[in-house]
Amino acid sequence: AYAPKTFANLRSKFGISESSFRTSILNMGPYVSFQSNSKGAARVGGFFFFTRDGAYMIKTIKKGEVKTFLSMLPKYYRHMKRNSRRSLLTRFCGMYSIQIDDTSGKHSKKSAGKEHVFVVMNSVFPAEGSKFISERYDLKGSTVGRECSEEEKKKKGSNAVLKDNDLAREVNSMRRSQSSASFPTYGINIGARGKAALLTQLRRDVTFLQDCSVMDYSLLVGVVNLEGKAIVPFNFASDKSRRRMKRNGHERIIACMATPLGHLSAPPIYLGKKLISAWENMLSTVLTLPFPYYGAGDCGVDGGALSIIRGRRLGHRAIYYMGVIDFLQPWTVSKVLERDIKGLLGYDTKAISCNAPKDYAARFLDFIDSHVT
Repeated sequence: AYAPKTFANLRSKFGISESSFRTSILNMGPYVSFQSNSKGAARVGGFFFFTRDGAYMIKTIKKGEVKTFLSMLPKYYRHMKRNSRRSLLTRFCGMYSIQIDDTSGKHSKKSAGKEHVFVVMNSVFPAEGSKFISERYDLKGSTVGRECSEEEKKKKGSNAVLKDNDLAREVNSMRRSQSSASFPTYGINIGARGKAALLTQLRRDVTFLQDCSVMDYSLLVGVVNLEGKAIVPFNFASDKSRRRMKRNGHERIIACMATPLGHLSAPPIYLGKKLISAWENMLSTVLTLPFPYYGAGDCGVDGGALSIIRGRRLGHRAIYYMGVIDFLQPWTVSKVLERDIKGLLGYDTKAISCNAPKDYAARFLDFIDSHVT
């Protein structure tokens, strides 16, 4: 076990008891394997598991990431100690190494006694999120190669991971078509207060990551539609549906103006309808839709106050799961060379994922600010 006292203190800050942690890791039966959507993880042959109770995600990490994490662990501990209630960063609960001997009988030098290092952490999405999450986004702020292919969308459906360009196309198109006086219904729509709270904490988290000289992290977002209707991403929407959404913006302004008139003209009827509507919203949100059973939408480890935010998605009531992931990539000489070589090949070095920590952080925050409404 790496830094056992530090991780024990972190677990305590995350509200995790030692008995429940041991039970989840050791006494809940075999782990549940799953395939990561990360191309980088697939290239290095990483392993991903959920504990049987779905409380924790277990992920193997590379030697370089081990070194990076150990060097940033003291700063990570101090940051999470101050921001554990609101930080969007992954909650790391432990780091361990195991040595696996070759059992195939071949006893090759390559496979004999191979060491694997893995981290135990929270998952941004619930273990059964695939049953009710309708959209997934992985957002870095870069635009080169950052889109989900049509083939992947057709193959994986709601499990396909959409990228920066997918969201940008929707936001840019709807921003032009929607009246500036209307309330935005596009992008990650969490309202002015929600956006202010999100960006305030993201700035703190990203400042910490920049101080640790890491890059290539992303904001993982999962969307749950609370109205039981399929959310159609903007690039699939017809011109007719776009006009309808634009018209809905005007209708919302009229509705806001009509609110005081409704109170004055028919208070009992108006308030009665509002109470019924609120009751229906509570039932559909808290008790039934969209989860297959009560509690299915809960993550095993509390990801903080901003990890689950209520909002709207293209006019529908929605819940957003959010978290900053994959922040163990240091800014190394090889990354500098990668950026420079891509520049020589004609790529815009300001738009590729590989960027210096300070530039990466500024671009990341600008993108989130522009695409959260």
